[in-house]
Amino acid sequence: MIARIIQITTKPGKREEFVKTMAERNLPVVKQQPGFVEAMVLTSETQRDELIGIAIWKNKKDAGTYASGPGREVLEAMRPLLQEAPTIRTLNLAASTAHEVGIESAAAELGLRARKQERVGLKFQS
Repeated sequence: MIARIIQITTKPGKREEFVKTMAERNLPVVKQQPGFVEAMVLTSETQRDELIGIAIWKNKKDAGTYASGPGREVLEAMRPLLQEAPTIRTLNLAASTAHEVGIESAAAELGLRARKQERVGLKFQS
């Protein structure tokens, strides 16, 4: 799975309008895209004009198709609310409890460490 992370700085006082408009305009569109899994928006209590959006995709191709088509159109429509161009990164989703990605390997690693510590007389703490 792929995570596309967008860091946005809105014009002063425009963050709530941006979030509301994204929820109303973008979420219905993105939910219908092939490979879309989940989207979330994170806001800061101290940085009132900043937010981070995270979209989870099944693969890089689907994420790229959305980003170069409907996603680009939505971002262009939202540009009047932005202070500056957003920063966008694409990362591999290495582990997630919500999506059960990498959980078995992480659990196996923890179990392996616990067994090694038990053999040398250490207690394992999670």
